[in-house]
Amino acid sequence: MRMYEWAEQECRIACKKENPNFNFDDPNAWDYGCSCYKSALKAYKSLMNDDHSGASFGFTKNILIRLMNGQPLTPITDEDFFANGNESYESEESLMNRGLKSSLQCTRMFSLFRDETLDGKVTYYDNDRAYYVNIEDPSDTYCSWTGFLDEMFPIKMPYSPEKGKYVIYAQSFLSDKRNGDFDTRGILYLITPDGKKVDINIYQTERNGKMVDITKEEYETLLKKRIDKINEKVASKLLWTLVSNSASDEEIERRETKWKIFLPTTKKDINEHLSKLCMFFCSPENYKYNTFHISQSLCRGEFDEFKDNSALVEIGEYLQGVLKLLA
Repeated sequence: MRMYEWAEQECRIACKKENPNFNFDDPNAWDYGCSCYKSALKAYKSLMNDDHSGASFGFTKNILIRLMNGQPLTPITDEDFFANGNESYESEESLMNRGLKSSLQCTRMFSLFRDETLDGKVTYYDNDRAYYVNIEDPSDTYCSWTGFLDEMFPIKMPYSPEKGKYVIYAQSFLSDKRNGDFDTRGILYLITPDGKKVDINIYQTERNGKMVDITKEEYETLLKKRIDKINEKVASKLLWTLVSNSASDEEIERRETKWKIFLPTTKKDINEHLSKLCMFFCSPENYKYNTFHISQSLCRGEFDEFKDNSALVEIGEYLQGVLKLLA
């Protein structure tokens, strides 16, 4: 079997699992996931048509990966910030208010910036070299403040972005219902691109509309008072997934219509019982199970992957019982 034939076979298998009804050979057929597989196969075919040797294929692949990740092919230098008359987008007044003489975006790497203070100190920051992971919900990744990262691992010129990113693990919760979705966070630790764990232990809470630093003891006190209980959040997510995000569009529409006519008392009973079952997710050692993949599996009745975990199986079986009510 030739390499392209092997790659096509793999994409067909993946698409079949992604959407059993997807017609891989129909150029007009569209499915988000399957279309991504077909697009990747098209790029692979283009590389194969260039008659690469084993070595040159590897070199070309690495170049393509860097370009797709928005990373420069050669190191960034300080001169790159001033190429082609590059100027700051900020007004002088805005820069002065931040204590800066200039703030320049790199023309070769749009996530990289150069700030120079009024007294001439130059610092660099790359707003795409790190992302956060919610420890209570590992599928929940997001971008947020990384000032501490720039202090711990300052960027110096010449700069070549590392392969991989800094992954910052954090926890956030609500301790006062007047403060919206969350008001307290703990930035616990990070994993460097080369796999090293570094403790951070920054704790913050909202006071008078601003996030302020607090001690670990204060953080743990607020954590005990949290309003947004993990089990209730997971139960709500699972019900939404069951009704609105784990079937075909037609089936989802049917389920949503049926769910709307359920009596409020029925919905309340279902939610309360599921919330009790989801106490399983409140233990830190079980946070790892609160993922998009496992939520989908539970709602689709696919338990083989965790058949030895009785708590997950019980949750999945209950969801299948709710699904029968929606039939």
